[in-house]
Amino acid sequence: MYEADQGKIMVAAQNAMARASIPMAPADEPLRQMLVSEIQLAQNCLLDPAQKQSYDQQLHAYFSSQNTPAAPVATPVQASAPVQAAPATVAAPAAMPMESKPSDSSGDINLKSKKSSAASSAKNRARKSSFALYAGGGSILLLAAIAGGAYYALKEPTPEPVAQLDPAPVTPVEQEPEPTDDETVDPRGTRKPPRPPKGDRPTSQDLANSIPGLGKPEDTMAGMPEMSAKPPEPKATPQDEAALKTALMNAWTGIASRDFAKASIALDEVRKTPKTPAGTADFERVDQFVQDLMAYTRALNEGTSGLRENEELTVGSTSFTVTTLDDNRVVIRYAGQNRGYDRNELPEGFLRAIAKSRLKGDDAQKKRIEASHLLLSPKADIEFVRNLWMQSGADGGALTALEAEKKKYMPGEMVATAPKPDMSTEMTSTENTPPAMPADTEPPMNMAGGDVASAEKLTSLMNQARTQLVERNPTAAAQAIAQAEPLASVPAHQEKVAQLKALVDLNQKFWQAVSGRLAKLPPDEDLDVNGKIVRVVESEATRLVIRVDGENKRYTLSDLPAGLAKFLAETELPTSADSKKIIGAFLLVAPEGGAEKARETWATAFLSDEEMDALIGAMGTPLNLANDLIKQVPVPPESEVAAPAAKFLEKWNAQIQSAMRLDDHAKVGRDMAADAKSLPNGSPGQFAGFRYALAETARGGDFEACNEIITDWSVRFAIEPGEWHLKAMQLAATSSTSSKVHAAIAQHAIDQVPQLKAAGQGQIATQMVKLAEESASKSRDKAIVDAVKQLGASQ
Repeated sequence: MYEADQGKIMVAAQNAMARASIPMAPADEPLRQMLVSEIQLAQNCLLDPAQKQSYDQQLHAYFSSQNTPAAPVATPVQASAPVQAAPATVAAPAAMPMESKPSDSSGDINLKSKKSSAASSAKNRARKSSFALYAGGGSILLLAAIAGGAYYALKEPTPEPVAQLDPAPVTPVEQEPEPTDDETVDPRGTRKPPRPPKGDRPTSQDLANSIPGLGKPEDTMAGMPEMSAKPPEPKATPQDEAALKTALMNAWTGIASRDFAKASIALDEVRKTPKTPAGTADFERVDQFVQDLMAYTRALNEGTSGLRENEELTVGSTSFTVTTLDDNRVVIRYAGQNRGYDRNELPEGFLRAIAKSRLKGDDAQKKRIEASHLLLSPKADIEFVRNLWMQSGADGGALTALEAEKKKYMPGEMVATAPKPDMSTEMTSTENTPPAMPADTEPPMNMAGGDVASAEKLTSLMNQARTQLVERNPTAAAQAIAQAEPLASVPAHQEKVAQLKALVDLNQKFWQAVSGRLAKLPPDEDLDVNGKIVRVVESEATRLVIRVDGENKRYTLSDLPAGLAKFLAETELPTSADSKKIIGAFLLVAPEGGAEKARETWATAFLSDEEMDALIGAMGTPLNLANDLIKQVPVPPESEVAAPAAKFLEKWNAQIQSAMRLDDHAKVGRDMAADAKSLPNGSPGQFAGFRYALAETARGGDFEACNEIITDWSVRFAIEPGEWHLKAMQLAATSSTSSKVHAAIAQHAIDQVPQLKAAGQGQIATQMVKLAEESASKSRDKAIVDAVKQLGASQ
């Protein structure tokens, strides 16, 4: 009681709650639930300063009334001392310690009105049995007290009147009143609240009306009104609405001129002006937009003034490295080449990379700020802007309103509906012209045909659906698939969307089964989950509380252990092949599962290999649906390749010659591959570029890059991938004596041979195994040697 330390109150509440959280027999469970509610109510009251102040006043008044004698007793008037005499110093009595009780849930004050606490119910029954005895004893003591008081009043003589004197004028001195019987004074003179009498703490009925206006018995502390009512908001007048309209117009004028400070000042003029709900929404939307634009500008200014040599920046899928800079020029490296720019003419893509590197806040804030900037860019693809806005979690309706307002106030600067070419290619370069600098969208590939923008949007939506499946949000995944289906215009895309949709549907059924089972679990039921017994404490469709190893554990659907989720779904679903298919679909997307565990479950459901491959493929390698739109062409004759090959090699020869280490060769090869991809699809120059890039990455022993190059190459040209995998291994073997490279050659054969054999290319597979055996002996890796021996034995 009267405890001021909130930390102590919280600890006491937690201790009480821990004791009250222990499961009880079903018959006692209602009492336990009532006790938990009372503890929570008491904690809420004592941790709220306003409620605690009122409650302490009630306690003070109650205990004061309890310690005051029931009937007033006449007190004789003492003779006063002469006024001129100095008042005697009264020694303060020793402080009496307040009675304290352990912080137990059963002792917390009951703040409910019409129900007694669970803890006090048992006490009341005991009181009733001994009430008669206590009442009799109390009557005898009361009679004795009255008799003693009467005797004292009759025996004490009547005081004589005090003579009136003419005292000299003195300044009156205020004295502290003597402490009453129900108060104490500590050695420092500080008064303490009245001491509670021995016995139980007061109930809400006892405290009722102890101080006028502090509550009624039927009121709980949690439901008490605020100490002071909030004054009503002023209503907007027509003049206020007109001022807001003018301010918004002036703000957009500042936005159009890129003078965001001017826009902010215009909004500040009406920031405190009363507004209608619609006016408040309009103001907050434009104000947030202006603040985001100012944040982007600050980040850009900070970045351009603080650029450092060797600093790496990224925008979209393009990376930049600052190689040289001075007060006037900046040289950056991207796509394997260097380019120089005047500081005041840096391309938009590079500026955006600078600003992104300096933005403050979390990832969602950064995406919203970037989307706000791109909304003003005439080069930005509106679909790209909307997607970025959606990823930030911002209100889509706000973006729609901003688009409409931009159309109204800035009709000459509408956002492009399709990506536009970057003008940075027109600037002077220090070397041969590399691929175009990315601007406000990911750089589109030069397709032989098809809708590239739709393919990229489709890729984004399908990747979102995959992510939502992993994060246990199949509803959001289904929404992404619904948006993706109209964009699948070619058979290859339609097939991939259908595969992913089937996987999403199966996962929706899985989580529906889990929720259905949770809704049915009764309290105190024991579950045998993979050999471990757990007891259900509470269960609803979206959450579960179980007791394991002596402690309660709380879960929602998002953090439910995978094994427990699988157990719940299996107990809810019927025993059938379809149920196994559903369980396998969950295991495929669960981080604790994977393709192999999904296959094991699906095998018991008699799924065909084709169906399993389709479902696994839906969560396979990262999607690049734009490749499906590329028209594959025959391999060009060598007579057409010779001239462009010489030109491509001349462009990269200096960097090839300067590569000394394995990593240098691999880096040059990757840069050459990026250069080749940027060339017109199906051109002889592109064919030559892929061939030289593959050779350089093979010299570096980077077979992961070799895989990517051969994949991109085979999409555009009708090459034989297995043949080029073998040539890459042969070139690597003859170019290096490094044990690391030879280990990579052998491992590449281990990965590729099974695929070649499955594709009916046994002759190439045999050559690859022979080469792998030679390289394995040079790798000095026993595990590699044993694996290659097994590979050869399987031939």
